[in-house]
Amino acid sequence: MLKRNRKICIGLSLIMMLCTTGITGCGKSKKEDDIAKVYENQVALPNEVSSVAAFTTDKNSIYILGTDTDKKYVGTYKTSDFGKKWEKLDKNSPEVNSRIDQAVLKTNGDSYILTDNESQNNTEENSKEPDNYVLNKIVDGKEQSVNNEGIDQLEIVGDDVFFVKKGTVYSENGEKMFSTHGQFSGKIDSLTKANGLYYLEQEGSVKAFEQKTYKEVKNDKLIKKLNKVSEDGTMNVTMSSDDKDRIKMLTQNNVYTFTNGKLKSKKKLVNATINSRTTILMNSQYFENGILVQTSNDITNKLVYISDKKIKRKNNIKIYSLYQNIYINNIVREYASKHPETNVELEVGIPENDENTTSSDAIKKVNTELLSGNGPDIIIVDGLSTKKMKKSGVLEDITELRNKIESKYNVFNNILEEDSKTAYEIPTHFSFSVQAGTKKFTNADSIRKIYNDFDEMGKKSKPAYITETYCEIMKQIYKNYLSTNIENGKLNESEIRDYFKLANKLINIKKKTGAEDEELSFDMLSMKGMIYQESGCYSVNKGKAQASIEAIVANGGLVELAKLDQNSNLTYKVIKENKYTPLYRMAINKKSKKKKIAEDFIIESINKSNQESDKLEGIPVNLDALDSFYSSSTYIFEGTDQLPCLNAEQQMKYTEFMKGLRKPIIVDSSCEDIVYEQVNLLNKGKVTIDDATKNVIQKVKLYQKEN
Repeated sequence: MLKRNRKICIGLSLIMMLCTTGITGCGKSKKEDDIAKVYENQVALPNEVSSVAAFTTDKNSIYILGTDTDKKYVGTYKTSDFGKKWEKLDKNSPEVNSRIDQAVLKTNGDSYILTDNESQNNTEENSKEPDNYVLNKIVDGKEQSVNNEGIDQLEIVGDDVFFVKKGTVYSENGEKMFSTHGQFSGKIDSLTKANGLYYLEQEGSVKAFEQKTYKEVKNDKLIKKLNKVSEDGTMNVTMSSDDKDRIKMLTQNNVYTFTNGKLKSKKKLVNATINSRTTILMNSQYFENGILVQTSNDITNKLVYISDKKIKRKNNIKIYSLYQNIYINNIVREYASKHPETNVELEVGIPENDENTTSSDAIKKVNTELLSGNGPDIIIVDGLSTKKMKKSGVLEDITELRNKIESKYNVFNNILEEDSKTAYEIPTHFSFSVQAGTKKFTNADSIRKIYNDFDEMGKKSKPAYITETYCEIMKQIYKNYLSTNIENGKLNESEIRDYFKLANKLINIKKKTGAEDEELSFDMLSMKGMIYQESGCYSVNKGKAQASIEAIVANGGLVELAKLDQNSNLTYKVIKENKYTPLYRMAINKKSKKKKIAEDFIIESINKSNQESDKLEGIPVNLDALDSFYSSSTYIFEGTDQLPCLNAEQQMKYTEFMKGLRKPIIVDSSCEDIVYEQVNLLNKGKVTIDDATKNVIQKVKLYQKEN
């Protein structure tokens, strides 16, 4: 959908990664308790429906237009209990053949749909033109052609349908109303009406038009308030209103209620999947004192109900993740949409844009819950110390579950088994690191040897590295060469000093390039949880750098390795001992009363369709889903040309290569954060190499003693 494409580019430019952290002791601030909160309740969908193309409501019921995985029409449905039971409204077998890219739905069951010709015909000639849509109408399950050309967007408020043609809004009967004002796409992000006005939100800005004359209203106090919220919502905002002219504005983090031109309340959205930068808020409507919201992850659209209360269902299961991540969001949405009897709640320890909660605070809180028996049912242990959690007895032995998954699905057994006979966690994805560049560099097997090679390259006229990857270099070297010794209590002073000598060398090379700090900040903590898809391997290929260390965590990474295969002057190899990093490791709370549901959730998370749903966060453990990973667009460019996907021979080569990965690296982020903090201070000139070395040794010893 056009609205989605503009916003999702933010998510596609970044690849989410989870950092790891230890588990400590406990507490909850009074300030957090005092915040007014609202909760997300996923709406279960009919079994045959994969995506909600459009929805509407009346006083008592929710109506949806459902599509399958190919965006083909399935039917219109009605529910009065948030998806526990659905009634199909189509009287006869549907006669709709078009793929549905946009839709609006009326309470009488009629709908308008927009079909993108270029998507269906798979042509590239008009790929950048937005006016390639065909407008049709569905009445009683039958598709009818509508003679109305040039429409590029549909909007609906109540039962009033609006067509948007090249930035101008028209009523359903063709009356010209008002023009939009977007700088980029001209598409409307949200439209509602209240107080005799239409309120239009677009690209972070709100304007109002009189309902009778369509004249723009300016200098209104409410518009200024709405604009303030819209700006804070980072252009991902939706508005709705009720019959009492109350306006609710939803951002990814908060719900704002306006009455009589004033802000009545602001409530924080917690335990949700939508407060991720890659979840798009498509549409919303007031419903039963809450907000019904259509959300998108660029693959499917789902419905969630935002309310002061959580919907009560037969089963309730809670999933905990220290950090927000795309894949877990997807699985929660999919599982909840298929299981109407189960309420699936996602709790994120450190939500995005939360600058107040530290990893230590979040870990203390979840640790206390686990030890008291009130913790989550499923724990995403990335960021938590499984070693300490096993020792304290909070994790369930899930060896039998692992065996069941291996017998049910075609998977990377070497990754699931994590070099261990007993399983306490199940990874859903993995990544691995390679050293690429000159033969001398790829043979380096210690921090000192890597430093010596960089030192030699740094004396040459050209910089040894592109600046975008400096932080990632230090992360990969820490993970592969330093973390295991530190976490095992082997605080080798010379090894830690070598690490900071290397950091200092890269900092000086960066300064030599003249890169601006705003654009290319050497800040390990601000980079936490993400890696730009700029590639060191790509730069090696182009001759811009002499060496590279690259984390292969995303679609495109293997493509770059294939490019290196073609260059005989450069070599690469997996960092010694075939190390890899298991990602999104799911564990079960030993004290959980919902272990069977927790097991079903983990099993379903590794099925082919769910593993195919995300291609940004690592390589899937499901081998059947790997085909989709290989064949999807790489988003990596060589100049203006997009790098091609891997061919069948290359796919087979890398699959066999990944089957040989043997040694998992698990990093305790509490120690990692201690080290990165000193890298940042070194970059700012606040500590010397010796200071940083001593600080790490003292702080790590204290952390390990206390925990």
